[in-house]
Amino acid sequence: MQHENNIISDLLIVGNGITSQFLSLALLKSLGNNIKINVINRDITENYAEEYVRALSISLSTVNICKALGIWDKVKQYCYPVERIDVSNPSQSGPKKGYLQFDNRINDQLASYIINERKLRDIVAEELSQFNNLTIFNEDIKDISIDQNQAKLFVKNKKFIAKLLIAADGRKSIVRDILGIKAISWDYKQTALSCVVNHSKSNTKTAIEMFLDTGPFAILPLDEKTSSIIWSSDNDIMNEIKNLNSESLIEELNKRFDNSKGKILKIDNIGYFNLYFSITRKIIDHRLVLVGDSAHVVHPLAGQGINIGLRDVAQISEIIVDSIKYGLDFGSINILEEYQRSRMGDIISSALIYDGINKLYSNNIKPLEPLKSFAIRFVDKIPLVKKNLVEEASGIKENSPKLVKGIPLNL
Repeated sequence: MQHENNIISDLLIVGNGITSQFLSLALLKSLGNNIKINVINRDITENYAEEYVRALSISLSTVNICKALGIWDKVKQYCYPVERIDVSNPSQSGPKKGYLQFDNRINDQLASYIINERKLRDIVAEELSQFNNLTIFNEDIKDISIDQNQAKLFVKNKKFIAKLLIAADGRKSIVRDILGIKAISWDYKQTALSCVVNHSKSNTKTAIEMFLDTGPFAILPLDEKTSSIIWSSDNDIMNEIKNLNSESLIEELNKRFDNSKGKILKIDNIGYFNLYFSITRKIIDHRLVLVGDSAHVVHPLAGQGINIGLRDVAQISEIIVDSIKYGLDFGSINILEEYQRSRMGDIISSALIYDGINKLYSNNIKPLEPLKSFAIRFVDKIPLVKKNLVEEASGIKENSPKLVKGIPLNL
């Protein structure tokens, strides 16, 4: 009989995606050797190939987190600035019916940028490599046990023990499944096509969101003549799209592509993923915290999923650092309740806003057509409303955690 090898740390994180990386970096840069972190990456095949390109829209809250962690100068050189956002509802006669243009700035700061996810992950990974009190294990999780004093995670011939377990393992969280944490969720019965295209005309530092009869169609600029497309539509429509070859797919996308960017010449990095809404009924429990997609999955039409997840990271990082500073047990339920109180409002309001927008525009209900265009025209005519929408999307509020405001945790 083989004996279990007990591996003890202060913090145990499941998942090695962006939220996990940022969480580790925030804690290690603030606490140094005063914390030991073990990361369980349960599926090494989830790591992206070097050539894979997934565009991320990072809001001002994420920019500030990068600044507070001292990595913004490295990140910025791979970012494409978004100076303007165009929103339209061209499903009626004439493409200008229901047209809205945002100046994407807050107090002379750009409110968002587009970056290749791989580049961002590589930068954070390089920063993490400087610390020897972070260890990453590739293991299949067998079971989890949590009591009043510690969390235990079991893999083959090993048992990981920590004061706190953080689930950062995505929308198909095995931690959530094993512990039976329920979520409020529904299936959009939509599939999103994600791809990267090269086009004939230059980007004008403008992100575009078109609400088509077939669903939201977003164009995010990656560099001068390269953009990422995210097109969400009914499963039946996307099943037909999946069967197209590259030439036919380019032809189909060009029917919807923005003329100011010219014509699509080449397409790469084609992927499809099912869309659904999900918010867990709780984001904490004894010795347990959920962050990112493990806790909430929102519609991708506004590209805010990563930003909401990193605001989770900012909040729990601050709670852990403050607890250690004052000699408190950061894994106790009393401490963790502050995380739930602070985050649930932002999570729920953001998710429901994007859900409502998707439901309004992703349909062919004729009586709603006038309302769709009216809503866009109404917002366009009131500068204060447009400004408030940009500020809301930035993710920065008066009561935001330090990192979201660009303040290092050790100050």
